[in-house]
Amino acid sequence: MIYKTTHTNLQEVHNHMLCHTCRFLGAIEYQRQQVLHIKCRIKRQMLSANTQYTCYLVFKLSEKCCGLHGPVIVRDLFHWRSKETGVVYFRHPNPWNVRDTDWVPRQRKDGWMEVIVWKFNSNYELKNDHLFVNLKLVTYEGTMSGLIVCGIKFRPI
Repeated sequence: MIYKTTHTNLQEVHNHMLCHTCRFLGAIEYQRQQVLHIKCRIKRQMLSANTQYTCYLVFKLSEKCCGLHGPVIVRDLFHWRSKETGVVYFRHPNPWNVRDTDWVPRQRKDGWMEVIVWKFNSNYELKNDHLFVNLKLVTYEGTMSGLIVCGIKFRPI
């Protein structure tokens, strides 16, 4: 589930309009937020034992999107004390500004974009037979206005 910070700043985009080739139920267009929360839980049985996975955010940028030119900080809130953060991009940055190309967006065959927002091992702190995901994405340069989020996808590396 992707959580919204306020009810008035999100605009739901209906399935038949934008997500017809995406395998998710719908999409959400962000208006003026600087923060995006991703929270979900995965049953242990859905993951292969001792396997590295990536979590992708599936998205589009609307025609009216004028932000998200800079890096977006990703923090795992279950390990907030570690202060460890990741950096992702929603637009292709100048190659001189990127240390790791895993965190830049890639075009999918269905027309959507995807970007890695988290990497983990399937044995990563299971609780009650579930892996809990709690990520916070923050942009410090403008807002996420015009970001259309279709969903998240997990894949083994």
